[in-house]
Amino acid sequence: MEQKSMPEFRESSVTQSRYQINPGFLLRRIAGEYAIVPVDGNSGFGNVIMTPNRTAAFLWNAFSKPSTEDEVVSEALARFDAPEDIIRKDVRKFVTESLSKQVLWEVK
Repeated sequence: MEQKSMPEFRESSVTQSRYQINPGFLLRRIAGEYAIVPVDGNSGFGNVIMTPNRTAAFLWNAFSKPSTEDEVVSEALARFDAPEDIIRKDVRKFVTESLSKQVLWEVK
């Protein structure tokens, strides 16, 4: 079976860039807790299961479809009672860390 090639990794600080969760990972809710599970051998995580908090799970779901940081910030502002600057900082951190781990991809 031929393996899919991974898209080129590009980290961008432009908020108009669109990002989407790498399909090699799944978010599941198990016994009330969230778990991120790698589902292919290309993830670089092996059998590691990540356990995101509620905010990270929200961001994961927001980026399950191609979205800009601004779009996700707007969704978060509608859902959470927090100042915009804090939400924007959290979204940027999620994007930066997820891109570096190739959990999130920049898409066109």
